[in-house]
Amino acid sequence: MSSINTNYSSMAALQTLRSVTADLYATQNRVSTGLRVEKASDNAAYWSVATTMRTDNRALSAVSDALGLGEAMTDTSSSALASIVDIIGDMKAKVIAATEKSVDKAKIQDELDALNGRLVATATSASFSGENWLNTDIPGLDLMTQYNKSIVSAFIRGGDGSVRVDTTDVDLTRLALFNSSGGGLLQADEKSLGLIGGLRNADFTGVGQRGYSVYWFFGPATLPNPSTGVFTATDKMTFDLTVDGAETRTVTIDRNTIDAALGTTNGYIANANDFATVIRLAMSNMGWSPGSVTSPGGLLYFTSGEIPGSSASSMVISNVTSTLAGGYAFALNVPALQRQDGTVASYQFGFAGPFAVQRDVAFSFSVNVNNGATKTVTINRSLVDSVLGTNDGKINTAGDYARILGAVLAGSGMQATAAGSNILLQADSAMHPQAGATRSTIRLFGVTDNIGYAPNFDITDIDITNPANDLQNYIGGINMMEQKVIQASSYLGDVSKRLNMQDNFVNTLQDSVASGIGRLIDADMEEESSRLTALQSQQQLALQSLWIANSAPQNVLQLFQ
Repeated sequence: MSSINTNYSSMAALQTLRSVTADLYATQNRVSTGLRVEKASDNAAYWSVATTMRTDNRALSAVSDALGLGEAMTDTSSSALASIVDIIGDMKAKVIAATEKSVDKAKIQDELDALNGRLVATATSASFSGENWLNTDIPGLDLMTQYNKSIVSAFIRGGDGSVRVDTTDVDLTRLALFNSSGGGLLQADEKSLGLIGGLRNADFTGVGQRGYSVYWFFGPATLPNPSTGVFTATDKMTFDLTVDGAETRTVTIDRNTIDAALGTTNGYIANANDFATVIRLAMSNMGWSPGSVTSPGGLLYFTSGEIPGSSASSMVISNVTSTLAGGYAFALNVPALQRQDGTVASYQFGFAGPFAVQRDVAFSFSVNVNNGATKTVTINRSLVDSVLGTNDGKINTAGDYARILGAVLAGSGMQATAAGSNILLQADSAMHPQAGATRSTIRLFGVTDNIGYAPNFDITDIDITNPANDLQNYIGGINMMEQKVIQASSYLGDVSKRLNMQDNFVNTLQDSVASGIGRLIDADMEEESSRLTALQSQQQLALQSLWIANSAPQNVLQLFQ
């Protein structure tokens, strides 16, 4: 049925045209933008996810920039550390050369000063964007175990929608070479024990001293009638010899003993050496060998042989008799020129101080007396303060050190006392009364500490021209500083590697996020192109249909003509 009031065909054609045109507009928009989800109304879920990931990608871009700055900083510091390792090596070689007595230390000091200038300049110039990890100004760094410089290295979104930023920490206590308040790797270590008061690298062995008596030898010119011999067939001389306070025997010398000892026939003793030879034979004839009789420098030395079972060590002559004219006895009847009873083992070393035992610092060593059981002792801050009645752990004098060593050695069989600026270690005679060289020994060895050899000076303060400064201390300290810088360079290399790996990961992650966003909202251009062509054809057909529908009323009007 046809109606002039309502053109149903036109309405249908127009509706179709509108639908096709809308689809055509949407397709043209996707083609022009390349997006199938451009706004929330296109697909709310996809648009929300894509928008969130876009902001996350911008955050990742900022992380990548931060990592780039961190890598630049580590590269700058690493280059400086490599140069500084070479400079310190040269300085160590110069100080070692200064140990030669014939070198000009003033000239070597000039070279050291020049190297120090290069070292400081290198550390000072190792800055990037106004930041320097090698030359710092961190209050109290010397008391810190860690001081981190954080580099942004990750942006993380959790499954619950929460976000956080992770960092890579760079510990400046492991990198700072110079710090304004101390604590740098090339500065004095506050925990340094230095030479441990003289025990650093110590391996001391002490032995007791043998007892002895020394006599002048008077003769032979003072003797009567020396040309015909001294001892007649009836002459003799005797003396009592007490060895180690434990055994006394009477030694007899006559003409037969003299001639047998010297290979003579006149009983004549010409000098101290002959007299010593005769006395040795006289003791041997008794089946007795209590020690030695020697004649260095024309004197007679009677030295203890240290009889087994006796704790003493001595040689004492008494009751000298002689049938020679005037009771002549070659001065054996004159009080001894020198007498020394045997002593217990001892060892003396110079106090190398002052120094301090800081908190968490301790050193140990082992001692052995008379080859008995070994005892290991430890000295820490609390022990020092307890013995000295202080609270700073400082050991200022040899007397202080002797008190501390005495306290820690109590019961070990070894004693420590001060002797001026030296420390005397000796066997405790109450526990080990055996005196003498073969019976009394002490040993101190195995010195260790829990921090290693930490330098007690700044590298810039080295002065080899001052005789008071110990070159071996400098060499040990510079070597430790060199090792610290090498370790710092290794540590920084590891940090640089981690930053580089993280930067590569962040860049890859950015690409992955961008790809994921594209999968959600990007248009399929091949599909959209085909759809556009089809919609353009549909639009043309819809227009043709609308024209035909609009022409239908004209056909009805012709029926009334």
